[in-house]
Amino acid sequence: MITFKRSAAVVIAAAAALTLAGCGSETGGSSADAGGSNGDSVKIMVFGSFTQPPFALSQVKEAAEAAVAYVNANGGAGGSQIELLSCDDNMTADGAANCGNKAASEGAAAVVGSFSLFGDAIVPILETAGIPYILPTAISELDVTSDQTFAIMSSGTPLAAALPLLKDQGCESVVLTASDNPQSRGNLDAYGIPAAEAAGVELTFVGYPANTTDYTTVAQQVADVSNCIIYGGGAPDSAAIITAISQLDGEFINMPLSTVAFPETILADLGAAAEGVQVPSTYTFPSTGGEAITTAIEEMHKVNPNITIDDPALNAYAAVLTFAEAADLVDGPITAEAITAVLSDPATVIDTGLYPPTTFAEKFGWFPAAPRVAGSFFQVYEAKDGAYIPLGEWVDVSESLTF
Repeated sequence: MITFKRSAAVVIAAAAALTLAGCGSETGGSSADAGGSNGDSVKIMVFGSFTQPPFALSQVKEAAEAAVAYVNANGGAGGSQIELLSCDDNMTADGAANCGNKAASEGAAAVVGSFSLFGDAIVPILETAGIPYILPTAISELDVTSDQTFAIMSSGTPLAAALPLLKDQGCESVVLTASDNPQSRGNLDAYGIPAAEAAGVELTFVGYPANTTDYTTVAQQVADVSNCIIYGGGAPDSAAIITAISQLDGEFINMPLSTVAFPETILADLGAAAEGVQVPSTYTFPSTGGEAITTAIEEMHKVNPNITIDDPALNAYAAVLTFAEAADLVDGPITAEAITAVLSDPATVIDTGLYPPTTFAEKFGWFPAAPRVAGSFFQVYEAKDGAYIPLGEWVDVSESLTF
């Protein structure tokens, strides 16, 4: 049983890059009515960047496939079998728009668990078709503002949440270090600075060029400002800076913004330098050993024994379960409109066991810059012996930040 304590804070994230399209249905099955179920099956789509760098996240598609197989083997969604469509945006805005058109033309009742830099290209199409966007990794502006979005995880709110969390650990001054690009500056302005002011923490940005190869100087610049460090870059640069930091005198609190930027698989390679690294998440991790996460891991391994189990994978798996729970509450045909209405109802509590029980209608708006991101509960995980272990209790950061 998970218990959730209302007080401190935490984090998770992802972002960056671009450039045509390709969509494909993953399964056969009968055709659904426009926007939902024909009584025997109901279509949903998993969408995202599956094959093209810098975010070739095939685990998003595989996790959704695993969750669909599990739901279908256990009675389906609202009594209907789920037919899963998949669509790769191929890291382009045109690709994302094509995926939206595919979802609309196929009569999908939802688009689930996405990870894409091009939400602004697909969301207007989903809005026109009335298709709910369930648990996207909210990166683009429309991801965090559209009424069709029902998100738990975003790229910016972890930065906001990290600041009061670090303050709770005695940090009055915090450094955000990341590649100096428009995405990093945008997150700093939209999330970091407002949250730092609300938390009463001094936040300093230490950026570095994307082509940096020697991070020794960056590490010293960071250490000269504070021993409390938020890492907003990718895995290679974050690992390089943490390694350089570990060779300096002093005790440091190292907090990458997500397992996308700092996956569990990198911990063994870093050895002692990674011990004590803290990664906050809106999801239960494998180390917790709960029934829901254990089942999810087993089902994902059936699809791919070597699947990367990280925040995006857990998000995609949970998105399918979220859809299925909503479908169980629909009185009548399972349509996009009906699913949207259920998730928008303040009486609806979604409890997948993978993220804290959530009433989307009540939780929306805890952070002004991301009004459609409902995930305000976070668990901090600490790196120990090559794995992320829970550190303390779950906390609700919406009560730690006052705007």
